[in-house]
Formats: sequence, C-alpha cells, structure tokens
Amino acid sequence: MKKRIYHALILVSCAFMSLVSTREVFAEDENNLGYVVTPLQPTTQIDVGKSYFYIKTAPGETQTLQMRIASTKKEEVHLKIYGVNAMTSNSGTIEYTEDLANKDESLKEPLSSLIKVETPEITVGNFEEKTVKVQVAAPKEHYEGVKMGALVVELVPDKKKQKGISTKYNYKIGLMTAENGDEFTNGKTLKLNGAKASILHGKKMVLASLQNPEPKVIDNLNIVATMIEKESGKVIKEKTVQNYKLAPNSHFDFELDWGITDLPSGTYTLKMDAKNYDEEWHLSNDFKITNEEAQEINASSVFKIKTPTWLKVVSIVMAMLSVVLMGTLFYRRKKWEKAWKRLRIAKKKKKKGKNKK
Repeated sequence: MKKRIYHALILVSCAFMSLVSTREVFAEDENNLGYVVTPLQPTTQIDVGKSYFYIKTAPGETQTLQMRIASTKKEEVHLKIYGVNAMTSNSGTIEYTEDLANKDESLKEPLSSLIKVETPEITVGNFEEKTVKVQVAAPKEHYEGVKMGALVVELVPDKKKQKGISTKYNYKIGLMTAENGDEFTNGKTLKLNGAKASILHGKKMVLASLQNPEPKVIDNLNIVATMIEKESGKVIKEKTVQNYKLAPNSHFDFELDWGITDLPSGTYTLKMDAKNYDEEWHLSNDFKITNEEAQEINASSVFKIKTPTWLKVVSIVMAMLSVVLMGTLFYRRKKWEKAWKRLRIAKKKKKKGKNKK
C-alpha cells in the first residue's frame, strides 16, 4: 500500500514538473523575435481602453505617435518600421498590406500615405529600449468614418545567416484615425459588383466581387451564396459563411470553389443573401460562362482527376482479357452443350435397341 502511494506521488510530481516546464517554454517563445513593441497612447487617443492607436485628427494637422521598442536578448536585431492599410481578404478577415495595386476605388487618401516614420530602420540589442516616433498628417479636407491600418515593426533577417526561403516576422500595432468617436462597425452598404469564372491558386472558381464602399467596418456578416442556372432555375452551387468582417473602403472576391468537378458552361444568376445584427442585403447578378472559358479553366486547373498512363494500359489489358475469357467460356459452354446433346441422343438410340430385342 505504501509503495502504491509512493508511486502515485512520483507520478503527480512528474506531471506538475511537466506543466511548469511547458509554461517556461511558452514564456521564452513569446519573445523569440528578440524584441517587443509597446504603443504609447497620445492625448488624442479616442478610446484609452484599446491596445492600439485610435486617434482623433483635425483637418490639416500633424501629430506625433510614439512606440517603445525593447530588446529581449543580448544579440542585436535589425528592424524596419512602416505603415500599411487595412483590406479584406477572400476569407472574410481584415488584413494589412502596403500594396496599393488592389486598392478599392472608394478609398481616398489611404492611411499609409499619411504616415511618416522618423527612423524607418533601427537596431536594438543587449536589452536596451528605444522610442520610435511616427508622424500622422491628417487630410486637409474633412473625412467621414475612419481610416484603418497598422504600424509594422518587421525583423530584418541577417543575409549572412539566411538560407533558402525566408519568413517575415513582425509586430503589428493597429492604427485608426477619425475626426470623432462615432461608432465605426455599423457599415450599411454592401455591393455585388459582378461575378465571373476564373482560376485562383490553381483552383476552378466562380468569384463574386463584394464591396464595402463606406469608411466603416461591416462586422459579423453571414452570407448565403446560391448559384442558379438561369433557364431551368436549378441550384448549381451553394455556399454559406459566417462572421465575415469587411474593412472600410475595401472589396474582396467571395469564392465558390468547384474542387475536382468540371466547371459547367451556361448562363447563371448568383444570389447573395447577407445579414448581421444591424442590416440585411439581398443581392443578385447574372453572368455567363462560355464553352471556351469553361474548357480553358477546366484544362488549366491543377485540381482535377488525372488517370495515370499505366492504369489506363492495365485497364485496357484487363478489359481485353475479360473479353477473351468470356468468349472462351461461351465457346466451351456451346461445345459442352453439343457434346451433351450427342450423348443424350446416343443413350436414346441405345435404349430403343434394347427394347426391340
């Protein structure tokens, strides 16, 4: 009995030690970049409860924001600091990018164009702290809603140590500007600007272009998309998503993935019924997939069933063997039937001969 209690105590102690060890590893992993970033809230902060910058601006005025960057290890790390804009990803999340190539037409004076970092590149090490200043120049004219983006503090990899494909590591501190503190998650306008068949990431897709043209977020958006054959009214494809979040003044492609099935040609109606806690939208768009488009997309997709050549050859050989086997069995059956018929006739004749005697 004592031995059992002793063994149980050892097991409990081991389990406890493993939990402590796991927590220590996670604590070390939190700072594995070699630095941490802390935003210093300005007097223009609209909501002091936010962990990011949410500042009030006045037309034509410039204000300075500050971030404290602290080293968490002895070795030096080189950092790059810049501003990015909020956009909506195809998976319905708000993401950040400095690329303005896909900027929505409704976005005037994006946040990144209003930001100037005084020291775009710095080096920290040996547990030191440095303060980085960022100037935000408000537009000269009044603007509605919010401008949304982030400040990025990105780790610059050591080229001497870098091998193969590099991964970007960074901290993002949210930055949002407004002329007042009005609600900004109650966007009321959602547009369906068109639908088309296309190849995306090697997949066969029907893409619906959804736009939020307002300088406000559309939050908690649930969407039901239904693709209908226009002539017959038959439902061809349906997709339901929940909790999408659209950045202000942005657009994205809602994806209907066709998988390994061939994309059919024809004329279709795409209906999109969307709603959140505040609003409902019922949108519709007609579009056409030509035979040429369908053939080209189906041929170009990397997601399709391809039968290996060896399997085709084996299938043909097996089919031929099956035909030969069936023919052989049929021939033998006919031969056996004839032999059995002759045998029966011979037996009958023999029986008649005996009866005559």
